[in-house]
Amino acid sequence: MKIQWIGKYTGDNLPAADIRDPSHELPEVTSKSAVLLVPIILVLLAILTIKSRFLTGVILDRRFLLVGLICGFLLFPIHELLHGVCFPKGSTVYLFYTAYGLGTTCLSPVPKSRFVFLNVFPSLILGVLPLIVFLFVPKELSVLSSILFGISFVNIGASYADYMNVIHLLKVPRDAMIQISGEKIYWYQA
Repeated sequence: MKIQWIGKYTGDNLPAADIRDPSHELPEVTSKSAVLLVPIILVLLAILTIKSRFLTGVILDRRFLLVGLICGFLLFPIHELLHGVCFPKGSTVYLFYTAYGLGTTCLSPVPKSRFVFLNVFPSLILGVLPLIVFLFVPKELSVLSSILFGISFVNIGASYADYMNVIHLLKVPRDAMIQISGEKIYWYQA
């Protein structure tokens, strides 16, 4: 993987690829997609309830929960690099930032299943994995519990756009190839 820093996304400075014809554009992930945060937060609250009632119990320390939230935000570059490592070997991965945060793009076409995986991989590593560990940490270790939950909360919540891409891919044929060009995502039959 080669990494190329673009800097600030200005609306027209993302690299473009020649897209195979015929191809179809996936729906755009917009700020309205943030409504997906509601079920994400409800699931995380349900996990807190399950841990509190049926597992080890929960004691969250506000100070260390804040530390976890900050650590979660500091992990955003790692989140984007985890997207990048999922693209084919030898691909160039472009990193950029917007008012909403960091972003990654790559022009290499990938099978649908790989594109689904590269969308959820960072959330699994930086969100779900810490959440699983959190579930089994004894309540007496409130500092560790608080930090793990904060990291998990940020990384699962910040992945809502990635989850929306996966939802859009549900309507795409199983054998489709996915390719990014500029700010759009396309699919075509392999």
